[in-house]
Amino acid sequence: MQIGAENRKKAIAAGALFLVAIAMFFRMFVGGSSESSSGTPSSNPANAGPTQAKRKQTARKNAKATPEKSGPLTPSLDPRLHLDLLAAAENTEYTGKGRNLFDMNAAPEIPAPIASGKIDKPADVAIGPQPLPPPPPPPPINLKFYGFTSSGGVKKVFLMQNDDVFVATEGDIVQRRYKIVKINNTNVEVLDVLSNNKQSIPLTAG
Repeated sequence: MQIGAENRKKAIAAGALFLVAIAMFFRMFVGGSSESSSGTPSSNPANAGPTQAKRKQTARKNAKATPEKSGPLTPSLDPRLHLDLLAAAENTEYTGKGRNLFDMNAAPEIPAPIASGKIDKPADVAIGPQPLPPPPPPPPINLKFYGFTSSGGVKKVFLMQNDDVFVATEGDIVQRRYKIVKINNTNVEVLDVLSNNKQSIPLTAG
């Protein structure tokens, strides 16, 4: 009796598992195909048709509204071939200046100077240091010689400056400036020690 009951339970469990397996199989294949067929409206060609047509019409309108440019944006990006420029380049001839560019020993041509570097000076302009002007003459010694005397072989001279009278011998200095160098019978030699000027003062009457 126990063996038959156990076999029955096993048969019921196996049938339940079989039903669960059938349900999962049906859900996997049948349910997946139905969901894919009833997906988003964008994957359906019938629904996507009007949207794509509207997009094409909008793109055509924008293309008509935007004018096309006839030339390139920049001259450097112009892909066209300019035959006039090529012809001008082919007709250009190199004349040169007579120098061989492939000869290293050829001396370059030196252009002639436009003007000489010499500057003409006026004839009245003297060149070099100018001679110094002659020094001014020394001031005259304002002494008057009007007599002398001799006593014991020593001569004394009488000199006058304005209203002052001076008596001096040879070697004396009058007015801290004039030195009596030599006393003669007709004149007296006086040295100005400030200017080193030596003059001979003649004898005057009265």
